[in-house]
Parts: sequence; C-alpha cells; structure tokens
Amino acid sequence: MNKQISILFLATFVILLFACSKRQAEELKPEAPTGPTGPAAVTTANVTYTNFAGALFQTKCANCHGPNGALKSIWLFNGLASIKNDSRIANSVLVTKTMPKGGTLTVSERELLQAWFDKGMPE
Repeated sequence: MNKQISILFLATFVILLFACSKRQAEELKPEAPTGPTGPAAVTTANVTYTNFAGALFQTKCANCHGPNGALKSIWLFNGLASIKNDSRIANSVLVTKTMPKGGTLTVSERELLQAWFDKGMPE
C-alpha cells in the first residue's frame, strides 16, 4: 500500500512539474519586421498583431484558452478577432495582471502590449 501511495505521489509531482510549459515562462522575443535596410526592432511605435501580439497570445494564452484548453469556456483565443471582441483581456493582462497565470509577462512585453492596445490593436 505504501509503495502505491509513493508511486501516486511521484506521478502527481511529475505531472505538476511539467504542467506549465517552459516556453510559456520564457520571455517572448518579438519578431523584427523587415524594412528596406533590414530587420527593425519591434517598438511601442511599430508594434502590431503580426510582429508581436499574435505570438504573445499564442505563446502565453493558447495553452489554457486555445481550442483544447481547459479555460476555453471563459475565453477562447482563436486569433485577432477574439481579442478585439473581448474587452476583459486588456484589463486582465495589463491592469489587474491576473493573466497570464503566474505573471509570466516581462516589463517589456507589457509595455509593447499596452502600446498595441493603445494604438487600437493594429493587425
């Protein structure tokens, strides 16, 4: 009986250890848009869904809020329209900072996301 409990405890520990993906916890590196002189850094002035926000939502939100996520009934991330149609997102991520769970956004990511929302969420 003790051996079974030990195995169950170990299995539970391993599952919990790998529940959050390493990629979700890493800082998202924004894609650099290409210009006539080569790649340009994503800044608060040029941030878009394509060069930053889309990848951020895919990396930080889709695990739980994607089509196969446990929290899809609360909010389903399925692209730009799903973000534009839900006013709770900016508040949850930038004001109350309750999302993503574990607070895995860096200061830089929050600044770029705030700029993206402030600019009207350009594609």
